[in-house]
Amino acid sequence: MSDRVVQDEIIRYLADAGVRRHGSSAAPIPPGQAVKAARFAHFLARRYYRDRLARSFRYSRRFRRRTGRLAEEVVDGAEFSEFLDGCVLGSPQSAQRVGEMARAHLMVAPFPAWWPELLEYEYSYFLQAATTEHGTSKADRPSSGVSAVCRRFTWALPEMLPRLRAGEAIGDDLRREVTLLFSRTHAGRIYVVEIEDMMERVFRCTDGKHTVEEIAAAAGLPARQAHLMLASLADIGALQLERLPIGNGSRHIKAVGENAF
Repeated sequence: MSDRVVQDEIIRYLADAGVRRHGSSAAPIPPGQAVKAARFAHFLARRYYRDRLARSFRYSRRFRRRTGRLAEEVVDGAEFSEFLDGCVLGSPQSAQRVGEMARAHLMVAPFPAWWPELLEYEYSYFLQAATTEHGTSKADRPSSGVSAVCRRFTWALPEMLPRLRAGEAIGDDLRREVTLLFSRTHAGRIYVVEIEDMMERVFRCTDGKHTVEEIAAAAGLPARQAHLMLASLADIGALQLERLPIGNGSRHIKAVGENAF
C-alpha cells in the first residue's frame, strides 16, 4: 500500500469501532497493539465530542449554576463508554446519539417553558458540528444534506439568543412560531437560517427520489421559483444536487447564525 492508503486505513481504523471489532481494516496494526489503538481511538472520540458539545450547547452553559450540569459531561459517563463500542466518528448516527445524551442530561426540572426548545436548538446545531460525512445524490434528484434538519419552534429563538447573551430575561413576548433550518457546507461552515413556509415545503420534498420539476409540483410552486429555492438551499449545504447553479435564491432565507468548525 502507498503511504496515503496506509494513512487512510489507520484513520478508518481509529474512527470506526466496527472496523476495529471485526478486524476489517488493512491498517498495519499488529494484534499486540490493537488494545492500545482502541484506547487511543476512545481518547480521540471523547475529545472530539467533548469539544463539539461545549461549543454547540453554549447557551445552556450560561445556566450551569442553576442546573449544575454541562453538556460535555456526558462523555465521561457510563452511557458514553458503552457508545464507544459502536461509535463511528463523524457519522450522523453517532452525532444523534451523543446529542440525545446531552439533551437528556440537561433536561433538569424545574426549567422555564422555553428551556426544551433551547436544548432542541443546541441539539440541532450539534448535529451539524459533529457530522463530517457527506452523502451523494442522483444528478437530477436533490436530497437533503446528511445532517441538515428543519425544526419548528414555538419560541422566537432568533430574538431569544441575543437576550441570553446579554443576560436579559425571557418573557412571553417571545412566544412566536418560527421555522429554522440547520445545515453544514462541505467546507465546514454551519448555518442556521429562518425559512418561510414555501422554503420548508421545498426542503421537505428533497428526499432523493424526485426531480426539480416534481418537487415544484409537490410544493405548489412554479418551476423557476422552486429552482431558485433549491439553489439557495444548496448554497448553505442543506441539500445535495449536482447540476444546479448556486447562489441565486438567497432572498428566500434569513440567516440567524453561522459558524465554522
